Amino acid sequence: MKTACYVAMALCFLNLVSISFAADSNWPQWRGPTGSGVTSADGVVTEWGPDQNVKWRIELPEAGNSTPVVWNDRVFFTQPISESNQRSLFCVDRETGRELWRRSVTYDRQETSHKTNPYCSASPVTDGKHVIAWFGSAGLVCWDVDGNEMWRRDLGKQEHMWGYGTSPILHKDMCILLFGPGNNEFLIAVDKSTGETQWQVDALDDQAERALSGPENDGNANDFSSNKPRSERLRGAWNTPIVIEVDGHFELVAALSRRVSAFDPASGERLWTCGGTGPLAYASPMESNGVVVALGGYGGASLAVRAGGRGDVTETHRIWHKPKDQGWLGTGVVDNGSIYICNMNGVLSCIDVQTSDQLWKARTEGGGTWSSITQTGDGRMFLLTKSGTTTVFKPHTTKLNKLAENELNENTNASIVAAGTDILIRTDQALWCIADEQR
Repeated sequence: MKTACYVAMALCFLNLVSISFAADSNWPQWRGPTGSGVTSADGVVTEWGPDQNVKWRIELPEAGNSTPVVWNDRVFFTQPISESNQRSLFCVDRETGRELWRRSVTYDRQETSHKTNPYCSASPVTDGKHVIAWFGSAGLVCWDVDGNEMWRRDLGKQEHMWGYGTSPILHKDMCILLFGPGNNEFLIAVDKSTGETQWQVDALDDQAERALSGPENDGNANDFSSNKPRSERLRGAWNTPIVIEVDGHFELVAALSRRVSAFDPASGERLWTCGGTGPLAYASPMESNGVVVALGGYGGASLAVRAGGRGDVTETHRIWHKPKDQGWLGTGVVDNGSIYICNMNGVLSCIDVQTSDQLWKARTEGGGTWSSITQTGDGRMFLLTKSGTTTVFKPHTTKLNKLAENELNENTNASIVAAGTDILIRTDQALWCIADEQR
């Protein structure tokens, strides 16, 4: 009788554990479970402040732009420690914020970046066994969840006056990275368990860029260090590629300078290319029912293209094209055929995927932003601005349906992470975990 009781208690405990760490409690990569900014998690808190619904807050050594990833009871985030030339990965306890471990790579050579883009700006990625972080010139490194190093790759020097920002992603047994921008740009897939290269494709396509940008680019000498004239350095991709499924097969879609390209994630084969984006690609591509939207940065061009083509699809698959668009840095969220996105000046917009029509626009309370939008399973959307203010709203095609404005009074360039009932916010000063105090 006692044995049966113990078994029942054990099964009950296991069920509780599985409920506590259901799939929607994880945020394994930049932009969430599918790279779209959308999670099935719901029930997250809508209102918070420095003294309201704060589960924990931990001070950070210095500012950083990356967002954390979450797996079960652990939170992982990249962190620069400039004084000792360290590029670090931190692991903290999800319930308390207590540091469990930190691991670092020392890189003491010069590495260019912009003052608003600190080192370690790429978010890590995890599958609950591997945790992989890209540290620019300091390499691509994999640890297990307990902090034991599994492998390390030196991929060469990353050199651009504005630094780097693209994050690694996982697809099946591979870790895929868009290395760049700068003199050395390529897509690479490595075995996530060993770090061995599976394929590599050059992403710095001089001929394609000249053809797509016109004769004024013919003289550019692909030197993106601070030594070249500014007009010759205003190009590059800082976004993170996405993997979509089209007609029964997967496509790896990347927004590159002046074009969008899709690759076979299994082999690296280039499937199609659509020309017409701007030279600066900050926002990650977004997908809606087989339509890919790529928005240009700093007034660059934007476009929508039907996925699934082959070769140059500019004339056959491009749905719309805007030669000059707004300044898009963060990535939006697609909901029922509409994109919700905020430009760098803090103007939130709703854009029709099929036509590019702006259905409405409204200024947020927190000012400008570099952040991307996050959407939870109950439809709520979260936009973090540079001042640390989060606008919470519901999707609506005729107006901004605002639910709350929450201030933390700390500057940030990161984005909202929604994992289960927890919200994680990285600011220049701290990492916050927000949750309903009544739960």
